[in-house]
Amino acid sequence: MNSFYKFARKMLLPMLAVVLTFTGVVVAGPTAKAAASPSTDAYVYYVSDGDLYRVRMDGTSAQKIRDNFFGVELKPAGDYLFQLFDEKSTTLLKLSMVDSKAKAADFSGDKRILHYVTEGNFVYCMDDKGGIYRVPAEAKKVVEGTLIADMADTKHPGFTVLGGKVYYNALKNGRTTWVASKSADGSGAVQWIASGALQSPYYIHKENNTLYLMVDTKPTETEYSLNSMVLYTMPVTGGTAKALNPKAPLDANAVLSGSWAGDYYLFNKGIRVGSDSDFDYTKGKGFLLDKAGKIIQLNQTGVYEIAALGGNRFAYVDAKGKAYVSTLASGKIANTKAIALNNVGYVRNLISDGKVRSTVLFAESGAYVLNSDLSLTKMVGVEWDLCVYKEDVAGVFYVNAGDNGRLYWMSEDGKTTKKLTDEKVSRIVLISKN
Repeated sequence: MNSFYKFARKMLLPMLAVVLTFTGVVVAGPTAKAAASPSTDAYVYYVSDGDLYRVRMDGTSAQKIRDNFFGVELKPAGDYLFQLFDEKSTTLLKLSMVDSKAKAADFSGDKRILHYVTEGNFVYCMDDKGGIYRVPAEAKKVVEGTLIADMADTKHPGFTVLGGKVYYNALKNGRTTWVASKSADGSGAVQWIASGALQSPYYIHKENNTLYLMVDTKPTETEYSLNSMVLYTMPVTGGTAKALNPKAPLDANAVLSGSWAGDYYLFNKGIRVGSDSDFDYTKGKGFLLDKAGKIIQLNQTGVYEIAALGGNRFAYVDAKGKAYVSTLASGKIANTKAIALNNVGYVRNLISDGKVRSTVLFAESGAYVLNSDLSLTKMVGVEWDLCVYKEDVAGVFYVNAGDNGRLYWMSEDGKTTKKLTDEKVSRIVLISKN
């Protein structure tokens, strides 16, 4: 893997994941499902000269939120923003979006917070004792909330809130790690889903009315490469989970180097970790695991990035930085077409209501809209490493190097741009509907 891909993997992917529940920018081919109209009313939060601001995506209501802003994992709830001081911090801070003069308050109190998420007007926090709390955003401390689950596995603290339930790793009988769920308000009993752990919230995925969970069945093992990953499905509304490959668990490295692609999971069979401790995609081969548990070979080399386009079509980037679109038929790849672009690092979808609106390719030469005929439209002014977008929000936001680092918005077809700030922007930290 050349230096461009190494840099992209280390720098862009964390930014995408943190800033916006990332899922892409633009193609809806003729076979793609119709997507709901995305929102045109949202805020973009950004840092300028060390201070935190927000502005509506129409360029109005610019507001300074905080002087001298530091922090990570910025998330909104109610009239507040919540954050950690740094990646190792266990202190959860609360910022007012109304009073920019108010000091950041310690929301965690005497709790050490290992992981947190926000949903609507609530903050969900896991402490180092294995308790998960549901706390109103206006509360002063975590202890004012409701303990909705205990015996969470603090060695695997990642959890998510989805469809009115909390999905987390729990200690069954106080000893064995299981993936479990509990009603988000704490009512009802714990549902024990599968023995093992979700290595991060990324490994639970909703597609239409189905949940997909990639479970590590040997979470306490320390070896790098184990045949331990089993894919489960279950209805979003609840019910018994079904293991798709219980007799043939996937290699952990193959899974960790892969990603979700609609109803499929991409993994790289035979992949190895290189001398730089990053995955060497040239040593693997790309495969898809479908919702029936069938394995389909996608590519002769490792597949670095993938996006499901609908109609059993997939856009993907291989180990050589080449991009392709392949179509499945009768359980195998029926045809593959190359995309006229070199040194591609990423391919992502913009999503509304769970449906693909469009698709974008990020290459060394810039960001490009992928059209339905597989032609490309360059998004002029968009630098791939300073471009962010969010599910259910229209267009993309970017720092325009051609205008001395000002914040811009661009429509998904690349035809309309709008300047949002007069001050120079160093980074975009959050896009939110409040």
